[in-house]
Amino acid sequence: MSTRADYLAPTMILGVHGVLDLEPWIRRAHDDDSLEEDMYSLVVKRTVAYGLSSFHAGGPEGERWGHNDAGGDWTQDGEIRQLAWLQVAVSEELPGQRLPVQPAATVLRDVLTRLGRFRLTGLHTLAPLHLAPDGRADLADAAAWFALTDPALDPGAAVDLTVSVWAAETANLLARAADLLTAARQRTYDAMTIRPAPAATATTTAQEGLALPLAGEVQTEGMRPGPAFRCRVRAWSLDVAAWTTEIFVDALRSTGTTAPALITVSARERTQQEEPTQPAMR
Repeated sequence: MSTRADYLAPTMILGVHGVLDLEPWIRRAHDDDSLEEDMYSLVVKRTVAYGLSSFHAGGPEGERWGHNDAGGDWTQDGEIRQLAWLQVAVSEELPGQRLPVQPAATVLRDVLTRLGRFRLTGLHTLAPLHLAPDGRADLADAAAWFALTDPALDPGAAVDLTVSVWAAETANLLARAADLLTAARQRTYDAMTIRPAPAATATTTAQEGLALPLAGEVQTEGMRPGPAFRCRVRAWSLDVAAWTTEIFVDALRSTGTTAPALITVSARERTQQEEPTQPAMR
């Protein structure tokens, strides 16, 4: 059962989902257990490289997070897997800093592209909303960045995403669905369209683009599904998934949610005929 202390925990978890094709030499070393690196060690190396956290005495001040854990499924079977995830403790000593969703996604992307080539299908984030400041000004800049797209781009190339939000029952997300939709739309600055998802989708986070169980089983225990949304974007990438997540982080914050929230972004949708399933967390 969640407690008030759980609500105040600075824990943030990101998980990247998709299909990974390891470089041939890495795959051989992985298959014969001679690879000296794993997801944890590689995430640490990139975290240090960006100065986001330190793992030795006398490290830099102003760290964005304390590193807790990391992992990933590199199974080479062409199936959607939870390729990379990390768990961090967001710094509580940097007032005004947004939750480091984009930096964490960048670390995971760097690791995956070092290992080989990956096709992204989804992202899930456990966000400690009580640490999220007002991010509207920064999101205006983000929207301008993602709007910088070739105006001749085929409109048919646009990508439809499914976003779902989960939180403790006391957050009463379903009752706030209309306000959350309005707030999220305002934060796109016309660089993304958002509409409510069908009711069948709103009851589940188990879209085809996510590999269950999701990292974060302990932290998400007792969470209940809130509304789900369809978002249309001009292109699909991990940066876009992180931006979409940040839009909903700030929308949740602005509508009064302070409890931790699970936000999923998936580029592959279930059909409305498929039966919804209760999500399993890792």
